[in-house]
Amino acid sequence: MTALTLCASMSAAELSVISTQKVDVADAYHPTLSPNGDVVLFSTDDYKGLKVVDLESSQVQVLDPEVGAGFDPVFSADGKTVVYRSVVRENGLMRRDVKRFSLDMGVGEQIAAPSRELVNTRAIVGDTYAYGLADQQAIEVSVDGMVQTINPIEHGYRYLWTSVSPSKDKILFNEIYSGLYVSNLDGTKAVNLASRADYPCWAGDKYVIAVKTTDDGYVFTSAKIIAIEIETGKVTELTGDDVLVSGVSANANKIVYTTDNGEMYIMNILIAE
Repeated sequence: MTALTLCASMSAAELSVISTQKVDVADAYHPTLSPNGDVVLFSTDDYKGLKVVDLESSQVQVLDPEVGAGFDPVFSADGKTVVYRSVVRENGLMRRDVKRFSLDMGVGEQIAAPSRELVNTRAIVGDTYAYGLADQQAIEVSVDGMVQTINPIEHGYRYLWTSVSPSKDKILFNEIYSGLYVSNLDGTKAVNLASRADYPCWAGDKYVIAVKTTDDGYVFTSAKIIAIEIETGKVTELTGDDVLVSGVSANANKIVYTTDNGEMYIMNILIAE
């Protein structure tokens, strides 16, 4: 990695950016940061193949070269296993299988045959998870083996980008027409955080990271990383108009993001508790 900037921009939300570094990879999109922040999964713009980069050495490993393998891969809680799907065609029909890759062992295996069924990879991993089905007006939430189905927004049409907070007491989600929300696990006390915010993810329990986009009706004119303080709703912009962000992932210490031209950056952050 090459150091790009060194700054300390303290927001009212007490989230400070310590440094931003460029990762020495190319054609990087759709990043997923591991739970401990040491490696990042990424793919091409059209989700062909799944790769992982070690943030210390910038060494890249190809986990799977297949089409669709980079779409929504999931880490296990210890960061040692990745579960994902890839696309296969059988008799002209598109199907998805399910695979598991051990980063420690460096080997992968198919754990579910190609199917037309919608498969929840988070449930297969077996950790705390939350997800929204694109064809249902509900979110299924599972925490420590307790599963419930919620519909936190009255007349909610479709949910996506759902995740449980690190403390396992809140759920973050988008409703495609009304924006970004956080609520209790049972769907009560839903609070709108933004009318438009893509790829939301938790940075600790007090902050949400997302991408705020604007467009001219045809193309994006800006795509900035923002931090939202859950308690107050205060929004702080972490990137400017000089970069067009295409994807983001985060934990309490780092934000990894990719740009429209396939570059990857790591933003080291400090959250004052």
